Amino acid sequence: MQACLASGWGLSPPVLLTLLVGLGVVLLAHWVTRQRDFPGRDSFILLHLASLWWMGAAALEMSFFAAECKMFWASMAWPGIVATPTFWAVFLWQYVNSMRTPLARSSILGLSLVPLLVWALALSNPWHGLFYGPGSAPIDASPGAPVRYVHGPLFYASAVYVYLFMAFCMGLVTRAAALSHGVHRRHYLAFLLVTAVPWVANIGYVGFGWTLFGFDPTPFSFAFTLVAFSWLIVGVRLFDLLPVARHLLLDALLDPVLVIDPQGRVVEANPAALKLAGLQTGWAGTQLGEWPVFGADLQQLLHERDNLEGQPLTLTSAARYYEVRVRAIQRTTRHGPALLGHMLYIRDVTQRHLSELKLAEALALSEERLRTISSLHEQLREQALCDPLTGLYNRRYLDEFFARELARAQRESLPLALALIDLDHFKRLNDESGHLAGDDVLKAVAQHLQDNLRSTDAVFRIGGEEFLLILPGADPREACERLQAICAQLAAREIASRGGDQRITLSAGLAHWPEQGQALDELLQVADAALYQAKRDGRNRVCDLLVEGNLSHPSRQAALRGDSG
Repeated sequence: MQACLASGWGLSPPVLLTLLVGLGVVLLAHWVTRQRDFPGRDSFILLHLASLWWMGAAALEMSFFAAECKMFWASMAWPGIVATPTFWAVFLWQYVNSMRTPLARSSILGLSLVPLLVWALALSNPWHGLFYGPGSAPIDASPGAPVRYVHGPLFYASAVYVYLFMAFCMGLVTRAAALSHGVHRRHYLAFLLVTAVPWVANIGYVGFGWTLFGFDPTPFSFAFTLVAFSWLIVGVRLFDLLPVARHLLLDALLDPVLVIDPQGRVVEANPAALKLAGLQTGWAGTQLGEWPVFGADLQQLLHERDNLEGQPLTLTSAARYYEVRVRAIQRTTRHGPALLGHMLYIRDVTQRHLSELKLAEALALSEERLRTISSLHEQLREQALCDPLTGLYNRRYLDEFFARELARAQRESLPLALALIDLDHFKRLNDESGHLAGDDVLKAVAQHLQDNLRSTDAVFRIGGEEFLLILPGADPREACERLQAICAQLAAREIASRGGDQRITLSAGLAHWPEQGQALDELLQVADAALYQAKRDGRNRVCDLLVEGNLSHPSRQAALRGDSG
């Protein structure tokens, strides 16, 4: 290094340009570190740090006059050269697939191994000459003249590795743009352009000898990348509204959902909203007031109300009645909450409204209509007590049913068992196969539980993938055997879903009255503790804290029955 300093160095316009772009990359990476809601955040930061390394080494290569110093800093650039497309590919994969899970340290280390290996090979070039050949020399005798490199086999092998990641990036973004529409497609096409520019410059340098100021033009092309990313983030709020809205919006909802930006433009709509409006393409960016069917009425209603959060609004359009709930989409900043837009959940309540009118008319006409209305009320009550997806009882009916069965158990001195069931790895299934496949699995599991229960038993859906079984008259041994059988039968079959056949297992925790509690809340706590024990023991098993040994499926099932085998 001292020899390089002694040979002289200087700050030329290309060096200043590279340093200026590097400063912009630092500011952009710093801004991203304070964002928490967009997919691929960690890999986005890492790819910019890698490009910063590359640009720093390139600036130093251009600064020094001696050819040996230039070749040294050219070798120092290789960790950034290889790591930039690596983390670029990881970022695009996470963003396109809406993956918000931070990168594990082991993953970062594994992705860094090849860049470090290439770096070591480049630095050891003076001993083997396989990266830059002996013919590498300045293009002329002027001080600080660029070096014309003779590339060796290790250089081209590293280039092939880099270009494989480049091809993956281009293919990934091209496919995402082809499958999307509206605002999403424009964003992906922008990603495609941002991805293409630096790699076209790099391919031109490696394959055709293109140079800028006599050097590899790739670091200079990051100026375009910086400007493009800044525009995408600040101009169209790429990492603010769109990913948050997509996270909140479920395409499987049967009711229309719209997402509008602060300017009142529709930036997202689920299939139900598009079907109701009769739209297919070209709708993104439409003003809410111009949205077909109910847009004008909805915009007027929103303007008339000051506080919209959580309040149901009612509007009529084309002789139909809609109930609208508004949720603000916000991002927390140093200066407080920043409004990114609103999500509008629109529910067609025409039938409910007409039913209320008919109910009032029936009450006024005759006593006979009163009996009919009572029957309608019973049907509505049944609907309120049942989960709309699985048809099982929901939590509203749990207290009433348990109180009745507890009174009977006390009166007749019978045992009472309660089982809390949770599907194993259900979130991963939703992430990999989609919510529609998850709904199919929930319905199939609910049917499986109903098919394996007695007429006196009851099953409830009390959460997303959580079920509760109440088994009147079942002692600990019988309850555990029956849960083991249900667990084994479910694990042995495949469940057909819209995401393909799925293998599903469950974990269950048992609680028993009166040994482990008198009230429902006490028994639920015991069952929840047993369920978590079953999860910790490896899932796909039943845990009963009352039975010695925490019986598991299937290895202890024979021991529970007393079989010798």
